[in-house]
Amino acid sequence: MLQQIIIHTPLWVWALLAFLMYRGAVASRDREAPLLKVLLIPMVMLALSANGLYQQAQADFSVLEFALLAAAVCGCLSWSLAGRGGIVAYPARGSVFLRGSWLPLLMMSFIFIVKYAAGVMQAMHVHWLQAFWFAPVLGLVYGGFIGAALGKMLRILHLYRRAQSPAAPSGLQSEQRSASI
Repeated sequence: MLQQIIIHTPLWVWALLAFLMYRGAVASRDREAPLLKVLLIPMVMLALSANGLYQQAQADFSVLEFALLAAAVCGCLSWSLAGRGGIVAYPARGSVFLRGSWLPLLMMSFIFIVKYAAGVMQAMHVHWLQAFWFAPVLGLVYGGFIGAALGKMLRILHLYRRAQSPAAPSGLQSEQRSASI
């Protein structure tokens, strides 16, 4: 059965997995990258999670309520944790410095696994997806992913915009200032 699942998985899914694993490995090292490149992975994670939520909760408002609750909690948590991560914005260069972390790889892997498992279940056991408990749980999971991605993305943008202000310190002072938030 597992072999049939893998064989019937479209090739683009494996290409997406390879891309996510590569970007997760890159995120494990300290790096300086252009702002748009830094925001790419949170935007991809946000899109994948929102798509999964849409597929699961098309007209079920209770699932959306669970998702919004999880998004708010995880968004606030992600916002505060991203501020401790040593993010340094260099607006003059149009780049952001990020400390390496394995957390993005873990999050990308988890989102991929959840979406893949939900897709397999939809293809093979659609009645499981219709269980009264399943949709709210999946809504919580997708909402958590949405909040985590959105919180980090907004925190990076906030620090970048703050560094653009004329009174913002540069270099190491900016790193110490953003690490203390």
